[in-house]
Amino acid sequence: MQHPCAGDTDFQHQSFLELRPIAVSLQILGVCAWLASLLLSHPYRQIESGSTLLATPAMLGGILLSWQASHHRTLLLGMLLNLGGLSLAFRLNFLFISEPGPWATSVAVCIILTMAPVFHSTRAFLLASIGIWAMLLQGTLADQHLWGQSSWMALLIAVSMATGLMLNILFRRLRLRGYVLRRKLEVLAFQDALTGIDNRRSLLEKLQAWYPLQQGYFMMVDIDDFKSINDDYGHEAGDQVLREVAMQLNGHPDIDLCGRLGGEEFGLFTRKTNRVQVTTVAEELIRHVNACQVQQRRLSISIGIVYMDGRIGLSTALRLADKAMYQAKQAGKNCFVLALPDSHSTRPQQAIQTG
Repeated sequence: MQHPCAGDTDFQHQSFLELRPIAVSLQILGVCAWLASLLLSHPYRQIESGSTLLATPAMLGGILLSWQASHHRTLLLGMLLNLGGLSLAFRLNFLFISEPGPWATSVAVCIILTMAPVFHSTRAFLLASIGIWAMLLQGTLADQHLWGQSSWMALLIAVSMATGLMLNILFRRLRLRGYVLRRKLEVLAFQDALTGIDNRRSLLEKLQAWYPLQQGYFMMVDIDDFKSINDDYGHEAGDQVLREVAMQLNGHPDIDLCGRLGGEEFGLFTRKTNRVQVTTVAEELIRHVNACQVQQRRLSISIGIVYMDGRIGLSTALRLADKAMYQAKQAGKNCFVLALPDSHSTRPQQAIQTG
């Protein structure tokens, strides 16, 4: 599996799905903190109504835009809109405080560090941080106690942004690591570790999703005398046989689904609906496997085939294919049996063999 990078489209989408509810929750928390601050900064309800009416729609609009976002860019726009409105709202509160400097710096640090983990883009986070500092400190320019020690202010701004940047990078790497682990688990859950093709669970789920909308032939394939190969040459040779047969089955251009059902059994599905065509495919599969040798031993397979046209259920189709495959075994192996259920019976009607 290819290792995804931070710019991978699927990783970006997964990050967006994870970040959206967190971003919305943090934005709501910010609005609640601002509402609580109104009780502290405006004991006599001295509120600049015009500017507040401008900040409130920005905050609420950002929350709504983030909540309805279907893409990470829309989420970013909602976050920036909310942060702009929130910063403006807090700055208006500071106008009625005698010494707004300590409060402005504290609020700026809190907002930056709280929102740092939910920014998918480091560049966007840095730009947003600069905007937050600029907006909140604008109302503190006359505070001599604060700006009399400008070097300390510069250090505070630099440290807060550096800390936020570290949090942003750390959480993005954690999301990337979690994404990679989920991808690996998905491969383990749906891919056969030995052969690299679909495992039983994956194959049956795909068949369930396709059938009966997608008609075609299902083939149950079994490697002939596989136990004797393991007994005579060891399990390493048996594993080599499984990989070789899987490669031949999965590599046929007319096979649309290929999976290992367990042991030495495989399941195939082809969209071919013509009986002559599917018998040709079965003959080609047998010839391709016959051309393979392991430890100087020629390989062979037996195939049971059933037509899946929607008249029978998936479980019935698999049972018929399995029964047809055992008939091929009884007929001498290295051949196929085609079961043709009619509308009244699910028993095989005809057998075609190839040696």
